[in-house]
Amino acid sequence: MRTKIITKLSQGLLLIATSMFVVNVCVLLYGIVARYLIGHSPIWMDELSRYLIIGSVLLAVGPAWLKKQHMRVDFIEHILPSKQRVMLTVYTWLLTVSLSGYTAWCSWHYAFSVSRFTTMGLGISKTIPLLALPVGFACLFLIVLLKGPELKRDRADGVTR
Repeated sequence: MRTKIITKLSQGLLLIATSMFVVNVCVLLYGIVARYLIGHSPIWMDELSRYLIIGSVLLAVGPAWLKKQHMRVDFIEHILPSKQRVMLTVYTWLLTVSLSGYTAWCSWHYAFSVSRFTTMGLGISKTIPLLALPVGFACLFLIVLLKGPELKRDRADGVTR
């Protein structure tokens, strides 16, 4: 059941992130065409493009963590004995859960603390683009929490990984 929830959440996040990326490409292409046909690109184009790329990256953080497609230095895990490897795995899982949860909580409060300010190009409340932070980190928190620490045995050498 947990695996199905994680898979559906991951697929949904990747679908939204991909859609945001496609919209970003369209906005950039519109800006390029406008610059060459009209002589200048709309002021809101750069800002919207920036918000879309940041939002798409933050939504893809959870699925990237799930598929181990993020940047990580893991050479230490391969040289540690079994017991220390388990301890390191649990430690990194706890650290990821606590930091992503704390970042989601702090960024949620920050996003709403700047609600009276508006963006320069789009003229919308700064809360709207800043919500990408708590949403992205909350999704990472949920995925990491549901997945749990990965403690499985390697069949070849019987070592817990």
